[in-house]
Parts: sequence; structure tokens; C-alpha cells
Amino acid sequence: MLSLVPHLHGLVGSAASRNLAQLRELGVEPADRSVRIAVVVEPSPTPGRWLLATSLVDMLLRLDPLVREVVLDAPGMDEENLRTDLAARLPLTVGDAAGPVDYTIGIGTRVTSADLVVDAAGWVVAIGEPATAADDGNPIGPLAGAALATGEAFKWAFGTLYPEQAALLEMTPWRGAFSFFSYNVDGASPPLPNVRIATTLIGAGGVGAGVIRTIAALGSQVSGTLTLVDGDVLTTDNLNRVSYATLAGATAGTAKVVEAETFLRQRCPKLAVSGFKETFDTYKARTPRRADRIYDVVVTGLDDDQIRWEVQRDLPRVLIDGATGKDMVARVERVEFGRYGCLGCSRRAAPIATDVPAACDAPPDPRAPSLSFLSSFPGILAAGEVMKEASGHGSLRGRFDHVFRYGPNPDLVGMPAMRSDCQVGCGRPAKLDQYRQKYPGETLP
Repeated sequence: MLSLVPHLHGLVGSAASRNLAQLRELGVEPADRSVRIAVVVEPSPTPGRWLLATSLVDMLLRLDPLVREVVLDAPGMDEENLRTDLAARLPLTVGDAAGPVDYTIGIGTRVTSADLVVDAAGWVVAIGEPATAADDGNPIGPLAGAALATGEAFKWAFGTLYPEQAALLEMTPWRGAFSFFSYNVDGASPPLPNVRIATTLIGAGGVGAGVIRTIAALGSQVSGTLTLVDGDVLTTDNLNRVSYATLAGATAGTAKVVEAETFLRQRCPKLAVSGFKETFDTYKARTPRRADRIYDVVVTGLDDDQIRWEVQRDLPRVLIDGATGKDMVARVERVEFGRYGCLGCSRRAAPIATDVPAACDAPPDPRAPSLSFLSSFPGILAAGEVMKEASGHGSLRGRFDHVFRYGPNPDLVGMPAMRSDCQVGCGRPAKLDQYRQKYPGETLP
């Protein structure tokens, strides 16, 4: 058994710790309280279960200082390769495990003595029961399963260390199976063919990292083009959620798109990746006329609605957005322009109250929410929507919301209505005509 002790909190310090910022957003003042968690993997796991296990370990380590140690029990694992991979991306000490742990997560159906048993394959995640889907190389189930399992571990740890606040937040354990193909409990998991994409990703931070890690996990199953646009550089306080980043890159201030480009090229030999270290405004100006900016699929992983609206105004054929919010909320939204409400309808400008002090309408702390599983989850699902689009499925019409304090809920799928006060003007005849001219093959109502 391996003992993995993260030193991420020591690297960034309390003032810059985004994990501590998130805990404060949940209403607690973090104290010197932490837990030890074990991940037990069944013998000879399928590739999907191994991806689930290693991604879970990665996400748990990024919860430092709430999680002070992760113990990995995986018979037959390639220990040296795992050490090398984790040490490249996180500051940690690796040694031999000793002593009891506080909580155990089992991976696969042959692990019976665990506090939480997780399984995943295809598009399906299951906690407390087997995932009945076939393991066909689809990373969505395993990666989403890692995020959900980390969320369950977080709920347990938060409830153990801060029971009164956990009760106020109604943090509820979840058990069951959920398909991220249908966003339902029906177990839907059609086979995944080889995927050819023509996608532009705007934003390579926490949500974008979920997209990047998912595409990378497809390996040789993905081909086509992926364009990355982000003007930021990595910093050490990104490491709790930007999972493709290396420790060396974060320390050196490497551009996010440069690091992501390297990561993807090492893992996806058939995918052409291009990175642009610039803002979306600068990137779009490469094509001066808006009418000439033809995008097949654009994914936005941003923390600024103004930029979201501007991307939507440029009229991608399909726009997929991944986002997080306060109270552990994650959302993925797929827009078919002109058929229902766009991002300008569903993400409206918040009204400013007139009867409160001026400081009360300030935006929430931009560093939160930032937990590893919360940031990556909508990016994983956004990548799943890219995969469906490439396969001709496109199952999500509108948005799916997930509140990590509870379990996945099919009732949180919704199609936004077109609004007369839309920031983009998606219901205006002139805007619809612009879309038709860009994509004459698309039929609008």
C-alpha cells in the first residue's frame, strides 16, 4: 500500500489557498482538522476502473489540507509510473502506508469492505451498486465517477469535521446509478465510436482542465482539431484544480495553453492541437468580420458572463458551456441557437438591489468555488457533449445542473426559454438570419 501525503497547502500558504476559500464560502473558518482516506482497488481492474481510481486519488490529494493523506491499495499496480505521474503534477511525499485510516473508498464490484463503493463504465457512474455498462474506452463514466466519489468523500469529511454546518447545508449522501449520456437513471450507455472533433475551447482553467483531461483520456480514439484559447499563465494556487498542469509549469508561470497543448499532444497522437495565449477578444480579431468566424463547436469554461455572451454573439454552430457556482453547484449547458434560449437567456445579468449598502452587490470571492472535483466536473460533462456531438447524438438540449451537496438528479435538466431581455438577442430576426447565413445546413424553427 502506498501512502501519498500532499504538500499543496504548504506550497501556496493559507492566504492563497483556494481550498480554504471554498470552505469559508461554505460557512466555516478552517481549523487544523483533517482526514486520512484509503482507496482500495479490486484485483485486475478494467481500464475504466483504473482510470476511476487514479483520477479519484488525484482529486482527493488536491483537497489538502482537508485531506492530509491518501492511502492507495491496488494489487499489481505500476507503482513507479504512478509515483512519477503524481509527483510531476503535485508536491507530495510517497511512502509505505501505516496505521488506520478514517474513511475507505472501494473501486469495483469485488471490493466489499469499504465505506463507499464506486463503479463506472461507459457513460454510467454507480455508487453502492455495479455499473452495468460496457467498458469501451469512454472516459466520461470513470472521470465523472471520480468527481462524484470525491464529492461524497468531501461531504463525509465536512460532516465529520464540521457537523453543525453540514447539517445546515443539508449535505446528503448519495447512492445509485446515473447515466451522463441521458442525464437520467436509465443506465443508457451507447457504445463510443472513434471521435472526430472540430472544437474550440475558450478558457483552460479549472473547468477547461476537466475538458482537457477528458479529451486526453480518449487517446487514439480522438482525432480532428482542438483549439485552445486562454491568455493566463499557471500559478501554484492553480494546482488544486488545474489537473493537467505540472508542478514545474506552475512554478515557472508557463502559459496555460502551452502546458495543455503539451499534455494533449503526448496523449492524443491523432489530434491536432493549437494553443493561443490571448483573450477571446484578441483571438476573434484574427478574423475581422464576425460573419466569417465559422465555429463548429465551441466550449466555454469561464468565470465571466460578459465573455460568455460575447462568444455566444459570435454564433458558434453549437456552444457548450461549463460553469460552477456557489453552494457546490455545477452546470453544463448546450445551446442550439434559435431553438431555445441561449446563454444570454439562461445567464442573465444579476439585478442590483437599491435598498442595500453598495458593498453588498459586489461579486462573490473569485477564488471560490475551487475544489478539485467541483471545478472539473462541468468540464468533464462538457467534453462528453463534444463527444456526443461528434457521434451525432447531441442528447442534451439546454442545461443540466448538479448540486454536489446531493446526488445527480434528472429533474435538474431544463431547456431555457427565449427571453426578450436576452443579452445576445437570440430571438431577433436579424440575429437568426446571421446564424442561417453562417450555417445554411442548419434548420431553425
